[in-house]
Amino acid sequence: MTIDPAELANQTSVPIADVTDRVGEALSEIGESVHRLQSLIAPLILEAAARNPVHLRELQDFDHISQKLKNLGDFLGALALALPDHWRLDPSVAAKVLTLAELEARLALAEKSEGETHAPGDFELFN
Repeated sequence: MTIDPAELANQTSVPIADVTDRVGEALSEIGESVHRLQSLIAPLILEAAARNPVHLRELQDFDHISQKLKNLGDFLGALALALPDHWRLDPSVAAKVLTLAELEARLALAEKSEGETHAPGDFELFN
């Protein structure tokens, strides 16, 4: 990724601990989402496991992924508490590689404007 020098001039630095904490929170939330998804598909996998026991391992894999995401989030949250406030960076340049606008804004520590539209690559839920 090439960084435009003009972008560097407009940087606003924030404590690394804030960014680390937000990444940790995002990972924990993703872990919780995977856990909820696991709860929804568990009956189907258990039914399939009655025919083929290998499918039970897939259900266990979902649980393991959920636990790892939550643990990584907790780790980053704890790490954020130990980082000195004078360690600073501007997360906005790095956040530009994210394709989900909500995640980009969250990790760049930017406020989302009310009239903001979604950029290509954004995820929208089906209604």
